[in-house]
Amino acid sequence: MAEPSTSFAQSSSAIMTTDTLALQNLLSRLVGQLLHGCRSVACRECMCDTGRRNASPNRPLRNYTPRSARAIALALAGGALPRKHLCVHYSSATGSGTDIKTEDDTKPEGPLDPSSFEQLLCDTTSIRDICHRSAKISLRPGKLEYWKQTLSPLLQRVVIEDAIPSSLLGNEQACQIISNALRACLDTVTDGRMDFLSYADTHIRDGSAYPPVSYVDSHHPAKRWNVRHKVLDSFERGQDLLSLVCEAVAMRADLETRLQLLRSRPSRTEADRARPTLLLLLERKLDLDHAAYMQAIVWLKKTFILHWNREPSISLSSTASGALTMLELLKQLAPLDLLGGASVWFKLPTIAHNLAVVDVAESWTAGSPRNQCDFDRPDGFEDSLDGTFALHMCQDQRSLLHGRRTDADTRRQLLPTDFLFDTAQRALYFRMINHLKMQNAHSKAGKAAALRRRFPAHPHEHEPKDQVKHEEEHYLLLNVSRTNVLSDAYDQLWQRRSGELFRPLRVRLGESDELEVGHDLGGVQIEFFNLICKQAFAEDAGLFATNPITGLSYFRVGSLQPLHMFELIGLLIALAIYNGITLPLSFPNVFYKLLLGDHDLTYDDVTDHWPDIAKSLRYVMETRGAEDDLSFSFPLEANGIRIFAHESSACHHDLNELITIKVADAMPTTYPSADVDIEGLEWPGFKFTCPDTLVAPPSVSASDKARYISSYVNWLAVRSVEPQLRAFHRGFKRVIDAHSLSIFITPANLKAFMEGSAHLDINKLRECTRYDGYDPNSKYIASFWTVVKSWPEEKQKQLLKFVTAAERVPIGGPEHLTFVVQRARPTSLDYLPTSSTCFGTLQLPHYRSANVLDEKLSLALEYGLEGFGTG
Repeated sequence: MAEPSTSFAQSSSAIMTTDTLALQNLLSRLVGQLLHGCRSVACRECMCDTGRRNASPNRPLRNYTPRSARAIALALAGGALPRKHLCVHYSSATGSGTDIKTEDDTKPEGPLDPSSFEQLLCDTTSIRDICHRSAKISLRPGKLEYWKQTLSPLLQRVVIEDAIPSSLLGNEQACQIISNALRACLDTVTDGRMDFLSYADTHIRDGSAYPPVSYVDSHHPAKRWNVRHKVLDSFERGQDLLSLVCEAVAMRADLETRLQLLRSRPSRTEADRARPTLLLLLERKLDLDHAAYMQAIVWLKKTFILHWNREPSISLSSTASGALTMLELLKQLAPLDLLGGASVWFKLPTIAHNLAVVDVAESWTAGSPRNQCDFDRPDGFEDSLDGTFALHMCQDQRSLLHGRRTDADTRRQLLPTDFLFDTAQRALYFRMINHLKMQNAHSKAGKAAALRRRFPAHPHEHEPKDQVKHEEEHYLLLNVSRTNVLSDAYDQLWQRRSGELFRPLRVRLGESDELEVGHDLGGVQIEFFNLICKQAFAEDAGLFATNPITGLSYFRVGSLQPLHMFELIGLLIALAIYNGITLPLSFPNVFYKLLLGDHDLTYDDVTDHWPDIAKSLRYVMETRGAEDDLSFSFPLEANGIRIFAHESSACHHDLNELITIKVADAMPTTYPSADVDIEGLEWPGFKFTCPDTLVAPPSVSASDKARYISSYVNWLAVRSVEPQLRAFHRGFKRVIDAHSLSIFITPANLKAFMEGSAHLDINKLRECTRYDGYDPNSKYIASFWTVVKSWPEEKQKQLLKFVTAAERVPIGGPEHLTFVVQRARPTSLDYLPTSSTCFGTLQLPHYRSANVLDEKLSLALEYGLEGFGTG
């Protein structure tokens, strides 16, 4: 669909709607009579300058400025019976015999009050034009009206019965119409300068109705407003058309989603998969220059906010959904020179500010992964040669197209859109989801206990059984000794029912002969998980291997530890994040990507943990001839043996099935000439086989480089440790389901939530510190913080651990920890400061000088970091 011709544009500009012409005529007459009057002695109309003066000949009256006259005219036109205010004696052409040229006003506008929205609005080009009879405003609306009519076929709800209507436009035509209509919208923006767009975006993304006064230049307020408000004014001119464009995109995407439910063929060919849908066509079709690209981003954000229902989910066929889809498309098409700052332009903080945390959590929990839009080409959905849709379906499949979809199928959650929420907000929603699960599990235990109390115990039953005790316990209580933390945790978590794991965690931590209940604010749990990580990731534990250069840990290749230990670690890490505990561990990016269920790995995913291998794979990919000496065999070195292996072609669906590895060659690393009994290797989860006939693995050709690199990365991160990885995931998913975890969207978000930050901002810690017995503004407290700030960061983090047991700062900052400075009153000032990590409290005596304070506190950190008793 090409742009309308010049002749068509001229003819369409002459076809103004009757309502628009009538409104322009009404406003121009009202403005004229307010400014100049009719000059008739018989006039008594209060909305006419002459009538006002005739009614009060001896009173001083205010002379209206053109700006104030436009404001009054707009108010009258928007009221009831606006034409009753017209002066019957007034004529803009003659003025009752006198030539009054109201259209060529020379009256000064007068000073502008930048705090008055009405005055600012009346100075916009749109209001000036519509209040001015001779203003030429017909050409642009005529062009926009044309595209509105052209879009109308795409805005019809398609009901599919025996066949898709032949009048339905194909994707190629729909893409052409939508892209041209979008360009017509962007053509209305008068000035696309970056500072103007940034000015408009500043208040749009914060949800303001109009810019605050602080954005107006104090030296030239009127000039600055008029120039910069042109962008917002231009948005208003084409807003109706852009809303229709977004609605058309949403409805066509929803149509494709409905058709995707139909699977007329068991499988699709590669050609079917490659056929582009509307969004793929738009991605290829849209070729916006830098200014138009930025205009589209800002304007689409405004459109989304305008049509958003203030709920965590939106209808798939709504205008808001279309605006969000277009924003996602533009984010994929970000110009190279904008890649660094693209995420800033797409942010919309007003969305999170207008949503209640509990509403988002409940909506996400009640939703389904199918809420996330998938625009892959559906089965049976094809573009025929004439551009219309062809669909072959059975009778059962047709029923899916007649409104028989659940609410989850027709709505779209906002959380999967990565640029709408930052990591801290996602962490807050995730914690609320877990809190609701805890609340439910706690409530069930209370109901079980109440039900039991209603029935008398059996006469011979002196004590309830352990099963009944666990059923009625409100918390998941662990009695763990500090020296045997892993074994004690394993004994008490083994065979626990899922309902118990969802209860709030409480830990009794101490020596084996004196366990005390930790009545804490999280300190005992933090110390418990710190000990778990310290023991599990120790080198002699044989569970994980830590890269000494990168400091990252991953599953140990060929680990001889039983798989149930990895399942236990997965369960414990899940319990930690379920209870909101930040862990002192460091996993590579690929770990979090696999945890989120994304198995599409590249060499970029292994760069952080295996930098040398990633560098070599990149060299192979980018250099011609680098593949000459390579073959499809992969090394595995562990337990004194080096194996060159290739995978079995069998698919493994049973999580408990042994991973079969075909060994092409094997040798000891210490005595290369010795033979290795392949069949006798007993590594947990693995089964090694040696083929009777040794066949050389196929060589890597230039066309196979991508497949080789993908296989190598998969071998490195998955297949070489697959039994341990499976066991870990099995334990992890007993507490954290995949749908809840998908809130984080990206591995970076999940890593930030689980690991927190190793950096401590001491100023932020001071801001969130509470005091007990001390005045926060006293000289002694000021001296305390002066001493702490003089320390290196490592020592400051020792103080944080001494008081809260936390080795990492959780996402969101120190304000998510409890840090209290309490005045201690020891019998002697020779006593050192103490802490209660259960309550995040530092008991600090009042020493006589800052030097003594520094010395005593440093000694306390030196002797008191490991272990805090029982809290």
